[in-house]
Amino acid sequence: MNEQIEPLFVATAPLAERPRHAGKSRRLLARLSSLSSTAIDKIEWFGVTIQKIANTLRFEQFWKERIARDQRVTIVPTFNKSTGKHPIWNIALNWLNANSSSGTLLELGTNNGGSLKYFVDHLPQTFRLVGFDCFEGLPESWDGLPAGSIKGFGGPVELWADDPQKRREIVANLERGIGFPPPPQPNVSIESGLFSESVTRYLSKNGWPDDLRLIHFDADLYISTRPILDTICGPLKYRYIILFDEFYSANHEFKAWREFVDLYRFSDWRVLSASEDGSQVLIEMNVHASLG
Repeated sequence: MNEQIEPLFVATAPLAERPRHAGKSRRLLARLSSLSSTAIDKIEWFGVTIQKIANTLRFEQFWKERIARDQRVTIVPTFNKSTGKHPIWNIALNWLNANSSSGTLLELGTNNGGSLKYFVDHLPQTFRLVGFDCFEGLPESWDGLPAGSIKGFGGPVELWADDPQKRREIVANLERGIGFPPPPQPNVSIESGLFSESVTRYLSKNGWPDDLRLIHFDADLYISTRPILDTICGPLKYRYIILFDEFYSANHEFKAWREFVDLYRFSDWRVLSASEDGSQVLIEMNVHASLG
């Protein structure tokens, strides 16, 4: 029979209509709690806008200090329909092929699979590529786009671009709510779900990569970018590259990067390439270290 344990004493206080704030400024703000939800939403919008202005100015400083002053940086054209994002993808591919014959590539935000297909087509099969996406569009609003935007086909259908009939079949199945099969490329895998689920599942199964060569962020959102930078990139001490797809998004990918670098006090990194408008940025990490 288990020994009876006396419950511990719990100090209590009277129930109150409002929290008993210790700080004077918090008590003053609490007087505004009678404002309507619409008014509070406007205050929040104003705060986000002010933060965006500050981060945009920080982005301009970043460009001046890390790009304009470094003659080694390759500037590529802003995204357009004729070249797409191939110029900066090619710089990343050239770095990969020049520095290693194998390794792991992680893509955060695979969507229709176009970039993953381009990379797998231009790398030896000794490279492993993993795409992460919920395939439900943006989980929350981003730079004026509502949640659910950029959903695409709901699966990485471009991985079947070499087999148009199979691609059409998969697109039709996705429209009927039928999932997509494993990719046709033996060195490509897809992890579906929100990054908080899919990345955790991947790391639990495979551990932290000891041969990461490229991590491609097409995650758009701050909440999708910052945790992955901290979780995967934070502990890594060897050389690899990071490709950002929406780096100029001041309150999202750029903010996540700036906070990440400040938190981990990273200084051994440099920009390899950037698009003219700053949307795509390729960064080499741990420049003076060896590969994993």
